[in-house]
Amino acid sequence: MVLVLEETLELEEIFVSGYEKVVKVSNKKAGLKAIICIHSLAMGPALGGVRIHPYATFEEALNDVKRLSKGMTYKSAVSESGWGGGKSVIIADPKKEKTPELLRAFGMAVERLQGEYIGAEDVGCTPADVLMMSQETPYMVGLPCQKSSGNPSPFTAWGTYRGIQASLKKMSGSDSLENKTVAIQGLGSVGYELATMLFWGGARLIVSDIDSEKCRSIEASTGAKIVSKEEILFVECDVLAPCAMGGIINPQTIPRLRCKAIAGCANNQLLSDLDAESLMVRGILYAPDFVINAGGLINVTQELSSQGYHPKVARDKVNVIYDQLMVIFDIAQQNHSSTHQAAISLGDYRLKYRIGKRIEPPCFHHARSKRK
Repeated sequence: MVLVLEETLELEEIFVSGYEKVVKVSNKKAGLKAIICIHSLAMGPALGGVRIHPYATFEEALNDVKRLSKGMTYKSAVSESGWGGGKSVIIADPKKEKTPELLRAFGMAVERLQGEYIGAEDVGCTPADVLMMSQETPYMVGLPCQKSSGNPSPFTAWGTYRGIQASLKKMSGSDSLENKTVAIQGLGSVGYELATMLFWGGARLIVSDIDSEKCRSIEASTGAKIVSKEEILFVECDVLAPCAMGGIINPQTIPRLRCKAIAGCANNQLLSDLDAESLMVRGILYAPDFVINAGGLINVTQELSSQGYHPKVARDKVNVIYDQLMVIFDIAQQNHSSTHQAAISLGDYRLKYRIGKRIEPPCFHHARSKRK
């Protein structure tokens, strides 16, 4: 079966202006249709998650992976993680079409790029799925096995929690969550963890998710109020935490927002950069998504260090997201710009002067342990 999959694997590089490499991947035998998108290799090999989603068209998938990979460039630059920006998407329904053959065929495609792109879990793609892909390539991180860092979701959630604290600090002078209302859109692997952390921090929760069982579970454990997916963006709250898909902050939703701040873990929350200006005009503080949700990236970065992974080191580095956001909030205030533009400018500066560029090559300890 492995030989057959390898023989029917096709990689086609397509030109996209402003991107290092975009590869269309297909394997008819495995039912695989995917795109690997590398936005930048300026700071090091490209690292980013593998999203599995039933996109309606190839163009829709391409547009999404382009935005996601560019976001990874800035996420790494601002967090000084030493990676380039990359992302991949598999065009499939993760609940119905995900098979071992499809996952292994994608792993073969990643192997063909010889380390230019390193994959990880993402929406629709679990650590167990990434482990299956790693049977064909060492260029996968966040594996549920020895020598790897496991599921990065708790670290992404912790970074988002610290980002919410920083947002409260900027708004009110205190980062306490006591009696603050946080509305969470999406209770996926990160959103669910975040809800639990916020509950223990003293917050009142309003939640929504397409999975009613997750909502009921969080309601039972935290006393959260459940609202519909149509209502969640527009409830009155201190902080709105988007933790689902992107593009939800846009000209149609912004006039109806009743939050004081937006601080969540979803990628590409803004439909366009202009939406950040609209938020600023309305006096809504925005924690740039590629800054606040960098916890997972920071976590897996420690996995690939020469010293190997240690969760305490990862936790302490994720904590810095709080300080990084405070700096960005201050830059925006001083320059009378949106917080999004302040974060982009900081990322551009670091990219231009290669601040945080990777010096030592990544060390795939989990792959070495397999060979022993």
